[in-house]
Amino acid sequence: MDFSLGFVENAKDRVKVGLDSFSKKNPSLFYADVRFEAGIFRVAEAFNGNSKGAFEDFDMSVGVRAFAKKDGMTSAGFAGKALGEKQLQNLSGELKQIFAVALKRAKINAAKKSVFKKKHGRLVEQIGTVSFLQEASFVDEVRYPFKKSPLDLSLEEIISRTEKNSIEVSKIKGVASNEIALACGFNKKVFASTSGSLIEQTWPVTEGFCYVAAKGKAMETFYNWLGNYSGIEVLEGENEFSQTFEEFSQNIAVGTAELSNAPAMKTTAASQTVITDPWFNGLLSHEVMGHPSEADRALKKEAAWAGRAWWYNGVDDNQFQKSVGSEQLTVFSDPSLSGYGNYKYDDEGTKAKKVFHIKNGVLTDFLNSVETSAILGAQPNGGMRAMAAEHVPLIRMNNTAIAAGGWGKEEIFEDTREGYYLVGHKTPSMGETRANFKITCWKLYKIENGELGQLYRQGGISSDSHTFFDSIDAVGKDFQLYNIPNCGKGTPMQTMKVANGGPHLRGKAIVPGAH
Repeated sequence: MDFSLGFVENAKDRVKVGLDSFSKKNPSLFYADVRFEAGIFRVAEAFNGNSKGAFEDFDMSVGVRAFAKKDGMTSAGFAGKALGEKQLQNLSGELKQIFAVALKRAKINAAKKSVFKKKHGRLVEQIGTVSFLQEASFVDEVRYPFKKSPLDLSLEEIISRTEKNSIEVSKIKGVASNEIALACGFNKKVFASTSGSLIEQTWPVTEGFCYVAAKGKAMETFYNWLGNYSGIEVLEGENEFSQTFEEFSQNIAVGTAELSNAPAMKTTAASQTVITDPWFNGLLSHEVMGHPSEADRALKKEAAWAGRAWWYNGVDDNQFQKSVGSEQLTVFSDPSLSGYGNYKYDDEGTKAKKVFHIKNGVLTDFLNSVETSAILGAQPNGGMRAMAAEHVPLIRMNNTAIAAGGWGKEEIFEDTREGYYLVGHKTPSMGETRANFKITCWKLYKIENGELGQLYRQGGISSDSHTFFDSIDAVGKDFQLYNIPNCGKGTPMQTMKVANGGPHLRGKAIVPGAH
């Protein structure tokens, strides 16, 4: 398999040499790591059958984290920069400058911490004592597999495929407009640290996007994507929908056109029995289970951006090791699974591990960093990732999902006399701590005697989180992950590719509608 990104093939060696040189010249340096990231990609868009734009490009960035000590205090400084072709040619010089800025910031931060601790004494006695650097080091090269290289598709072929796909979608009755996009490429990450780690990871990316507006009795819009860290086999049906990119786009168009003629859902006065499909549960597990399971949110480091966790208010006020839902509910993150959350090492060089956040209804563990794991008295599990090397890593979910249960899909429906069935997801609305939520679905069906009845548009579910989790009384065997390419977090905002999902499940919630 060809994983070559020719313009950065010797990046690992250059990064290692730069790090070694810097650490030898700066005895005040306690620890440092450097991340280098590069990508090459081809992208095309079509609107209503006509090409909207296309390009082939590459990007590169570097980020350095340095730790310095002052009067027994340890603190970090970070510096990052996007690189162009000129900077790549002078990578050693660029690294030298970025190292210097990161170390300067670390020294200033350590000095301020030292002054603060002396002033406030025992109130902050734990500052500087966190042993967040005592992780194992790794030397490894990781190549994520694929069958057909994403770069086997020329830019001209990508343009043609988006145009043809868009033309066919335009022919579907009721479709008012559509947009089709396709992206293919590779990413490479290099991580090196003064503790001896030297890791290179390279993975392919293939992704398709479809947006449709349909006009019937009402205007309905919907968009979705398919993709994976894999080759163009993704476009040929090896994806979460088991559809070719063209079939996927046309099914979205047909479904959205059908919805435009369906009646709008009216909000129910009381909680209803609801069955949610794996696709819908992708957004449910993402928003209501995934984000609150990120340790930086639990510790209020993300409080400025919708970032707290309803089940962890503080060290002495939390639901840790307590029931937060039905015994049938288990939630985990597993970066070894195929999906946008697949990786072997995070951006701290920590080997990523499977983590159970909820086990049989009990809150058990968080995604963490080497720093937050020490604060929480846990083991690091590889949760730190950044949008690009120039950005500070944050704790991000990976393949975070609801675990499979023991019910067959048909059994769940046969056991449901009446209720509603939610297919796909659209829009989330969350409370600050995610203690309550409203998530709309693509399609909503009335269930009558275990069978699907009337189709509605603009439906969803609304509940406080604990109540809904407690109400879950059936969890299916049919586990499925769905890739989400645009999870936002941080200030400034960083977008990240993740995967979420689960099986079919049944619970109780208000079903909100258009009115």
